[in-house]
Amino acid sequence: MTESRFLADLHARFGAPRDQIVELIRRVTGSDVAELRRIVRGYDNEVYRVDLETRVVVFVRIRRDGYGFDNEPWAMDQARDHGVPVPTIIGLDRVEGNGGDRPAMVITQAPGRQLKDLLPLLDPADRGSALTDLGRVLARLHQVRTPGVWRPGDDGTWPDPVEGRRGYIRDRRAEHDQLVAAGLTAAEIERTLEFLDLSPNPPEDDFVLCHGDVGPEHVFVDADLRVSSLIDWGMWHGGSVLGELAYLSTTFSPDDFAVVLEGHGYDPTDDDLRRRIALSVASLQIGHIAHHVNINDPEGIEHNVVSLRRALADLDANPGR
Repeated sequence: MTESRFLADLHARFGAPRDQIVELIRRVTGSDVAELRRIVRGYDNEVYRVDLETRVVVFVRIRRDGYGFDNEPWAMDQARDHGVPVPTIIGLDRVEGNGGDRPAMVITQAPGRQLKDLLPLLDPADRGSALTDLGRVLARLHQVRTPGVWRPGDDGTWPDPVEGRRGYIRDRRAEHDQLVAAGLTAAEIERTLEFLDLSPNPPEDDFVLCHGDVGPEHVFVDADLRVSSLIDWGMWHGGSVLGELAYLSTTFSPDDFAVVLEGHGYDPTDDDLRRRIALSVASLQIGHIAHHVNINDPEGIEHNVVSLRRALADLDANPGR
C-alpha cells in the first residue's frame, strides 16, 4: 500500500488524542513515551510508532471502525507455531478517541528491514534469495488448517462454505455498476463475471490459514535476507492457497511473483496453475475495484483495474481446455 493523497485525507478525518495514546502505552508497557509518530498507511487502522523512554520501540494499532481484532491473536499464534515469524502482541486494550471507545493492539517492532524499501537496492541474486524465502515462509503458513472459510462468528461457528461461495458470487455480480464506474469496458465486465463460477476461490473445502494482505510493505527480512517478520494480520482468514497466491500476484511484479511461487514449491511455468491463479485474481479484483470506487480512491481503482486486466490477458493467453 503506497502512501497517497487519498490516504492522507482519509487519516486526517480520524485520530485518537495523543494523551489517550500515551496513557494506553503506560497501561500496557509500564513505560513513558519519548516520541510518538503516526504512520499513514492502510484503510482500517490508525497506526503509531512509539519510542519508549526505555529506548524500546513498539507499535500501536487502533481500529478505525470500532470492531475488535477478530481473533487476530489466534491467527498470529497459529502462524508462529508453524515457524512463521510474527510480531509479539504486548497487550490488547481500548482507547477513547474520535468516534468513541475503540480497540487497540500494542505490538513489538518487527526486526530487520522492510522488503518494500530493500527490494530496489538488491542485486538479482539477493532479490531472489529474499523472495524465495518468502515463498518458503508462506508454505509453512499454509500448512495451518482452519475449521472453515473466512472467520468464525461471535459464537465460534464458521460460515457454511457452500453458502459462503454462493453469497460471494452473488455479491460480486451485484458490483457490476462499480466496474462500469472504474472504466472497464462492457466486454471486460462480461468476461470477468463469466469467470466467477470457474474461479477456485473462495474454496468449499481444504481451508488453510491465509495472511490476506501479503505485500512488500508487510514483509521484513534480516541481514541474511531471510524473512524476519510478517506483519499486519488484520486481513487474516481461512481460505485457499490459490486465493493467497492470487493476491500476491497483485502486490508483486510478475518476475518477483514467479520466484515466490518457486519458493512455495510450485512450478511458475505450470499453465494450469497460472490459469487457476488468474481466475482467482479476476474474481478477487471485482470486490477490490468496487471497494475503491465506493470510497472514491482513484489510485486504488487504477491499481486494481490494471491487475484485473493482466489476469484477463493471462486467461486469453492460456484459455485451458
